[in-house]
Amino acid sequence: MTQIQNVTDFSLKYTLESGQSFRWERVDNTYYGVVEGRILKISQEGTTLHVESSLDEAEADFVPYLRHYLDIVRDVPKILVGVNNDAYMHRVIKKLWGMRILNQELWETIASFILSQNNNVPRIRGIIRRLSERFGERLMLAGYMAYSFPSPDVLATATEDALLACGTGYRANYLRDTAQAIISGELSLTSMRQMSYTEAKQELIRRNGIGEKVADCICLFSLGHLAALPIDVWIKRIFETLYLRRRATHREIREFAHNYFGDSVGYAQQYLFHYVHECPNWADADHLSLIEMKSLL
Repeated sequence: MTQIQNVTDFSLKYTLESGQSFRWERVDNTYYGVVEGRILKISQEGTTLHVESSLDEAEADFVPYLRHYLDIVRDVPKILVGVNNDAYMHRVIKKLWGMRILNQELWETIASFILSQNNNVPRIRGIIRRLSERFGERLMLAGYMAYSFPSPDVLATATEDALLACGTGYRANYLRDTAQAIISGELSLTSMRQMSYTEAKQELIRRNGIGEKVADCICLFSLGHLAALPIDVWIKRIFETLYLRRRATHREIREFAHNYFGDSVGYAQQYLFHYVHECPNWADADHLSLIEMKSLL
């Protein structure tokens, strides 16, 4: 058992339940997740995290790794001050205080968000689970069993029928083609980690099956680019309803959001995204009155 102490301004619940990752499962007050070929078991007690791993890991390396993965190292309170631009955001931040954006492994993030297209979270989780069971390696921790996410090498040689059997649908070819590009060196994960946000996004969009929204998810949830703004149906609805008060194109939403929230817009959108899923009345008159439109438009 590893303990990480003095973890302030952090909520394990909001971080792991906010739709960033598809591999975490809550059992009572404990979270089990598959992260880079290991099962992690994490619980939070005040400002202390209790962590177990299915691998035998040296604490000197493991703790810094976890702190980075959970985004504990970053000064998120300072970021939230920077995007706390109206009474609505103030309420959102207060409700979800402590939520962080994970720094996830790049290949699995690319694959997961390719599979996320035109899909809902339960179906995405199911596809990833079936792919892992069929192509990954079996893992065990304290009676909890799961499977590692398959490597690019494995999926690059998988047959279309085998991928379709996992429920991938039309995304099967996109997934396999991307795996093959990584194996061939056409798509370099190492190089991408060194790129700016704009460079990384353009590199991703060049791939079949990766559009602007998926590329932004990868940039935000794996590469640490907080300027990334993934626009799905929910984010579009949120900005149209709360701020623009009209239908808008993705370009208009992106321009407004970057001007209003700045270079940390990724954190602002994640808080807004999770809030509307936590709060069914997010667009009622009381909520809308929190935003002074004259100062925005």
